[in-house]
Amino acid sequence: MESLLERLKKETPAQLRDRSREALDFFRGHVRNLKTSPQSFYKQTHLNKATRYLEGRMYTYFYNPKTKDKLPYYDRFPVVLILEASQNGFSGLNLHYIPPRYRVKLLNELYDFIIIDEDESEADMKTRIRVTYEILQSTAKMKFFRPCYKRYLTSQIEGRALEITPDYWDIMAMLPVARFEKESIRKVYSESIRSFN
Repeated sequence: MESLLERLKKETPAQLRDRSREALDFFRGHVRNLKTSPQSFYKQTHLNKATRYLEGRMYTYFYNPKTKDKLPYYDRFPVVLILEASQNGFSGLNLHYIPPRYRVKLLNELYDFIIIDEDESEADMKTRIRVTYEILQSTAKMKFFRPCYKRYLTSQIEGRALEITPDYWDIMAMLPVARFEKESIRKVYSESIRSFN
């Protein structure tokens, strides 16, 4: 059976399949009213379960923060572009923290940092986004990253993370699968917008 990601990719107009602002806007509008839960998405997807966490790649997973009692809110099913990996976790951009229209703007800027890693043997692992926290902080056009920047411990990931291959980055970034605890998504968006205005 065809997965949701495969169906959405197939429905994309051919001329928009290249990474572009138009493609991101298309995905934003196309998936806005989709109804899918993280659990059903996880069960039905054909994405591979991650065996490692690579900088510059995107992942989604169920997460149970160690400090959840202290957090005002948190996302149980993040979609994260990893910026820096460490021994016990990683820091990255959880795109769910900003409204889709700002995700479009941020991704559009991030795609300028795509590199092809010729040393990588697996074809679907070659494409990465090479950007650092310092670059994000120093570039005014990328101010939307601020509320997205989070630190995650691998010990708090429940089950196996899914690695989102580059051909699905656009779709996953726009898919409405965020699951915020303690606050509504509206409140999260409102605070995020305040943080970069």
